[in-house]
Amino acid sequence: MAIPQHVFIVILCIVESFQERTVPSPPSITAGPKPYPRRQWNHEKGDRVYVYIARETNTRLQCVASGNTPNLRYDWLKDEKLIDFTSDEVKYPNSTVRIYKEQGLGTLNIHRVQESDYGTYQCRASTLDSPAVSLSKKVKLIEADISSFQSNNDRPPKQVPLGQYLMLTCDPPYSNPKALLKWTMDVSLKEMNLNERIAKDYEGNLHFTNVAQEDGSKMYSCFASLEFIGFYSKGPATELTVFGSKAAFQPVEIKWTSEKNIIGVEGEPVKFMCIFSGFPTPKITWRREGRTEMEESSGHELVISSVKPGDKGTYVCSGTNSVTHHGPQEVTFRLDVQAKPRWVKPPVDTRVSVGDSASLSCAAEGTPTPSVEWYIDGIPFKEIPDKRFIQNDVLYVKNLTKKESMVVQCNATNTHGSLFSDVYINVLALPPEITNWTKVVKVAAGENAVLTCEHNGYPTPTLKWEKGPQLLKGPQYMFTQNSITILEVSKNDDGKFRCTSVNNQGTMEKEMDLIIRDKTSIKDLTGLTENREGKESLEVDIDADVLYTCIAMTDPQETVRYTWRKDGQVIKDNSDPHLSCEENCSILRVKEAKGRHSGNYTCVASNGIDQDHRTIQLKVKAAPDAPEDVKLTSCGEWKLGLLWTAGFNNFLPIINYTIEYSTSFNTDQWLFLYQTPNNNTMVSGVPLSPWVNYKFRVKALNQKGVSDPSEPTNVCKTDPKRPARNPEGVRITDEKEGFLHVSWELMGPMEHNGEKFEYQIFVRKLADDETKSYIVPGDKNFKQIKTGDTYQKYGVKVVARNTQGPTLQTPQEVFGFSGMGRPTIRPENFARDKDSPFTAETATFVWDSIPLDSPDLKGKFNGYVIRYWKTNNPQSIKRIEVPPRVLPATMSGGDVAADNGQIRETINNLPAYSQLQLDVLVKNSKYESDPSDPIDLVTPEGVPTQVQKLRSEKRGENYIDLGWYFPNRVNGELQQFIVTYQKVARGRLGSIREDPVNANSSILSTDLIEHRIQGLEPNTQYRVVVYATTRVGAGSAAFLDVMTADRAPLKPPIVTVISLPEKNGFNVSWISETSENEVNLKVPGEPFKVIGRGNTSRNWLLLKEGLEVGRTYVITVTAVDSLRRATSEEYKVTFTNIGLNRDGDEVFKATWFIIVMVVIAILILVIIIVCLLLKRNRGDKYNVQERENLHGIKGEEKKPLPKGDFDENSEKQPLAGNPYDERGVPLGGSDKDSLEEYGDVDPTKFNEDGSFIGQYGNQQPTTPSESHAPSSVMHDLI
Repeated sequence: MAIPQHVFIVILCIVESFQERTVPSPPSITAGPKPYPRRQWNHEKGDRVYVYIARETNTRLQCVASGNTPNLRYDWLKDEKLIDFTSDEVKYPNSTVRIYKEQGLGTLNIHRVQESDYGTYQCRASTLDSPAVSLSKKVKLIEADISSFQSNNDRPPKQVPLGQYLMLTCDPPYSNPKALLKWTMDVSLKEMNLNERIAKDYEGNLHFTNVAQEDGSKMYSCFASLEFIGFYSKGPATELTVFGSKAAFQPVEIKWTSEKNIIGVEGEPVKFMCIFSGFPTPKITWRREGRTEMEESSGHELVISSVKPGDKGTYVCSGTNSVTHHGPQEVTFRLDVQAKPRWVKPPVDTRVSVGDSASLSCAAEGTPTPSVEWYIDGIPFKEIPDKRFIQNDVLYVKNLTKKESMVVQCNATNTHGSLFSDVYINVLALPPEITNWTKVVKVAAGENAVLTCEHNGYPTPTLKWEKGPQLLKGPQYMFTQNSITILEVSKNDDGKFRCTSVNNQGTMEKEMDLIIRDKTSIKDLTGLTENREGKESLEVDIDADVLYTCIAMTDPQETVRYTWRKDGQVIKDNSDPHLSCEENCSILRVKEAKGRHSGNYTCVASNGIDQDHRTIQLKVKAAPDAPEDVKLTSCGEWKLGLLWTAGFNNFLPIINYTIEYSTSFNTDQWLFLYQTPNNNTMVSGVPLSPWVNYKFRVKALNQKGVSDPSEPTNVCKTDPKRPARNPEGVRITDEKEGFLHVSWELMGPMEHNGEKFEYQIFVRKLADDETKSYIVPGDKNFKQIKTGDTYQKYGVKVVARNTQGPTLQTPQEVFGFSGMGRPTIRPENFARDKDSPFTAETATFVWDSIPLDSPDLKGKFNGYVIRYWKTNNPQSIKRIEVPPRVLPATMSGGDVAADNGQIRETINNLPAYSQLQLDVLVKNSKYESDPSDPIDLVTPEGVPTQVQKLRSEKRGENYIDLGWYFPNRVNGELQQFIVTYQKVARGRLGSIREDPVNANSSILSTDLIEHRIQGLEPNTQYRVVVYATTRVGAGSAAFLDVMTADRAPLKPPIVTVISLPEKNGFNVSWISETSENEVNLKVPGEPFKVIGRGNTSRNWLLLKEGLEVGRTYVITVTAVDSLRRATSEEYKVTFTNIGLNRDGDEVFKATWFIIVMVVIAILILVIIIVCLLLKRNRGDKYNVQERENLHGIKGEEKKPLPKGDFDENSEKQPLAGNPYDERGVPLGGSDKDSLEEYGDVDPTKFNEDGSFIGQYGNQQPTTPSESHAPSSVMHDLI
C-alpha cells in the first residue's frame, strides 16, 4: 500500500529528529527563586532575592536546570550548609516530611514555615560524573510581620477654626516589609480622597492645608496594611470639629518636606514632596532650576517615574496664595543619579573543542563602579599560572582537556544591586555529524540552485562537494560552511550531488538530487472592458466591469498556478466582493470598479519552482480620494486658515473643495462652512463664530462626485466676543393675573460668543415710566415677572450679553399687558326684545352694554356670551358667542351693535315648543364674568325636522317595506307621518300618491317606524318621500329612490294523482305558485289536450268520464301567470275497472311493501297531529318575525341602521331588487292582507259533484320540502 505524501513527510521528520546529535553539556540553572511580594521595582543587595513569608504559611522556591547531561541532581544550601533531606530537621514529629524537593526538579517546598526556617537559601545543580556545578541566586527568606497600633482608643477630639492648618499623626506600628499607610473618614477601610488641600506625607501623617467646613464631624483614622498576607490594622480615631463661619486669611508657610538630597537609581522612580499651609489654598508649582515650570507636575508631590542620568539637578517647589506678599515660599531638592550594575556584554555559554582555549567576559558598568567576584563550579576562583587567569574582568582558560568542562559564576555588585551570571564552558571531542541536508532540489533553468548540508563536530569539520567522482570547484560554484550555490543552472547540471564532512574524529557524507525544469513565462496579459482592451494600461469609468486574462507557459511536467496582486499586495479570496478570479485564477474580474480599484495589477504565474509576473495598470475615473494632512494655519481671531494636501484625483481634475465644521455643541453633526472657487488647497479669512470649539474637515469634488471627508483637524477654539445680536421673537403673553410673562426665541450656543451668556430684560411700566432690569440664564427663553397689577401696559426690551459685555445692537421695545383677571362686572337688564319677531326657533334679546374703559373688565373686552338651557335639564347649557362689533359713531359706551346704549342680539335654532331659561355674561380675552339674572322663555310649537335614517327594509315585486326613526327635533306634538311615492321613468317623475301613517302615542322616539307601500309594479323605480307633521304643519322631507323586485321564473307545479275505485276514476291535485293552472291529458304518441283549469293557488280535479279500461294516460299541470308558464313532470297512469295502475304496479301490491308504507304513514300522521296541537296552543296571532322569515328576512336584519347606511341584505344595489330569499325561495308578491296570505285551509276538503271540472278550494302554499313529502304512491295508500 502506498504511503500518503504528508504521512511520509511526518515519518521522515521523526527519523531526522532521532538522528540529531545529543551533545552533553554541563548543568545550567534557567529558573531560580523569584522575589515575593512582587513590586514595581525590586531592591536586591548583592546576589540575593528577598522573599517575605508569614509563619505557618507555605512557600515554594523555584529551581530548574537545563542541559541534556544524564544524572542531573539538585542540592540546596541553607546559610551555606547543605540541607540533609533525610534528617529529622525536615520532618514533623510524626515523621511526615515538611521540607522537600519536587520530583524531577530542584524546586524546594517548605510546609508551614517555622522560625528556624528563615535564612539564606541557594540551589545547586550538578552531575555525578562531572565536577561542574551551576548555582542559583541566593534567596533570603524573611518573616513577614506587622504589629497592631499601640492603642485603639479614640484620641481626644480636635476643634479647629475654619481655614487653619492641621496635622493628624499616624504613628504606624512595626512591620516588615514596610506597611502601606492610608487614612479613612468612617468606620470602613475605604481610603479617603486626597487633593490640593489635603495631603499625606511619606511618614503617614495627614495634613490639612486649611480646614474647610466639610472636613468637620468626621472620625479620621490611619490604617496600615500588608495586603499580600491579608493583614490590616486600624489606628485610633480622631474626631474633628470645625468652628467659625468665616476663614481668616493665612499666608503660605512650609510645614513638611521629604529628604532634600536624594540619590536616584537609574530606571527607578524618585519622589519629592512639600506641604504648605495657608488660606486661600496655596497654588503649588514645581520647576527645575534654570528651566521653566514643569507643566506635568502640580500639587504637593513631584514624581519622576523612571530616572535618567539627564534628570540630575536641582528641583524647586513653590507655594503661594493671594495674601502671600513677600514672594512664594520655596523648597529646594537636589537629585543625584546613579546606576545599578549592568553588563557591558552579557556572558554566554561556550562550546570548545579539546585543546582549544576559551574566554568569558563579566565586564559590568554602574555608578559607583561595581566589583566582580568569580566562582568555578561554586568555588571561589583561584588562578593557575599558564592555565587560567583573569584580566580586565575577563576569564581566560588555555589548552582545555575533555574533563575540564566547567560552570563559571560571576557576580557584579555595587551599593544599588548586583548582576549574577551562571554560564558554562563545555569541552567537546565529537566526530562529524550531518544533521540536515537537502534531499531533492527542483530549480528552473537559468536560476541559482542552493544545496544545503548542515553539519557539526568538535573540532569543527570541513565540508567538500562532489558530483559523481568529480570534486566541485570553479567560478560557477559558491561555498559556505553548510551549503553550495550553483549559479545559473542548465539541463547539464541535472543529477546527483554528494557532501562529505571531515575532522580528526571521523567522516560523514550524504547524497541529494538536483532536478532542472523549463522556466515559467507569461506569454500574454490583456485587460478588456466594453469595446476597449489594453496591454499595459486600461482607463475606465466608475462602475465599469473589467476582465484581465493572463496566459503563461511552464515545464510539461509541472502545473502552472496563478495569483494576482494589486500594488504589490496579494488579492485574497473574498477580500473584496468586487474582485473574483476564474479558470484557475488565470482570469481576474473586476465588477463595478470603484476609485479604490485603480492601481497596478500583477499576474504571477508559478509552478512551485519558479515564477514569472507581468503588470497592467487600471485607471478608474471616480470621485476623488479624501484630502489628507489637513492643518490649521489660523483660527483664534474669528478667521479660519486651512491648508491640506489633495488626495488622488482618480484621473479627473478636482473642481473645488468644500469645508465642513463640527462643534463641541454637537460633535456628530457636520455643517457646510465654505466652498473654494477653484482647486486651491488652502483657504484663509473664512469667518468663524467667537468662543466655539471647532473641528474642520475637507471634501473634494470632480466630475464623478464628492470624495469621502478628510480626517478632522485638531480642536480650534476661537476667542470670545460680545454677542452679535439680541434675541428675536420677543413677546408678552397673558399667563397669570399680577404677572408679566415675557418670552423670546432662544439664541443657539453658536451665538453666545463667550462665557456666562445671559439675557438682560428691561421692563418699563407706561403708567409711571418706571424701568426695572432682570437677568435670565442663557438656556431659558422666558421670564415671569411679578407686577401685582391687572392688565397694565408695559414696554419690554431683551438684551443678550456675556462676559465681554452686552451686544452693541439697539434692542427693539415690545409692548404688551400684564395678566388679565376675571371681570367683576356683569350685564344688566337682560330681556327678550318684544319689538322683534319671535318664532319657534328665533328670538331677539337686549341688555345694557359694558363700558370698554371699565376697570372692572380686568382685561381686553372680548364680547358677550348668551347661555340657554331647558328648565328641566339645567346641566345641558348651550352657549352663543356674541363677538365685539363696531358701534356707530354716536355711541360711546360699547363696541357691539346697540340702540340707546343697549346690545341687541338675535338667536336662531332655539329648541321649539320648550320652556327655557337664559342669561348673558361679559368676557375679556381670558376670563368670563358672572352671568346676569336668568330670564324664562317658552318657545311656540314648530314643524319637525327631517325623519332619520329613512331606508328600504325589504322589497317585493309589488311592495316596498320602509323604515325610519323619529326626527331629531319634533318641535311640537307629532301628528302623523306622510309617505308619498312617485314612479320614476326615464328621468321623469309620475303622479304623486300619498300614504299617511298615524303617529301612535305608544311609539317611543327611539323605535323604528315601519310602513309597507303596496300595489306597485315589478322592477320599477320609485321615489319615496317621508315627512313628519305637527299641528303647525309639515316638516322637512326625506326622500329615497328604490326599485321593486323583478319577477322570478315560475316553478313547475307539484302534481299528485289519487285512485278513487269507488268513483271508478281518479283525483288529480297540485301545488302551484300561480292562481291559474291548466290540467293536460294525452294518450302516448298524441299531443296534450287541456282538460281543465283552476283559478286558485292550490287545486284538484276529479277525472271519471271518457276513460277507457286498460288504456295508459299521461297527465301534466301547467302554471300560468300572464306570459310566464311552467309545466310539471309527466305522470303515466293506467285505468282499470279496479282502480288506477302506475308503471311497476306489481311492486305496489307486494305485502311487504304495503306493511312498510302503512308504518310510515302512521308515523307521519302522528307527527302531523303533534305539530297541529303545538300550533293551536301557540294561537293564531300575527307574528311579524315568522312572516319576515318566510320572506327571507332574518330577525337581526330588522335592527335600525346608522344614519346614511343602507340594508345590505335587502338592497345590494339601491335601484335593483331580488325577488328571492337567501334559500332561493320566491318572495311572496301578492297584495293580500296578512290573514289571507298566511291562512291555514284544510287541503282535503273536496266538493265532488261528478262534473268533468271539479270545485276548487283556497289552500296555503307549502314549502318545497313540504310539497315533496307525500309521493303519489302515498296518496294511493291514503
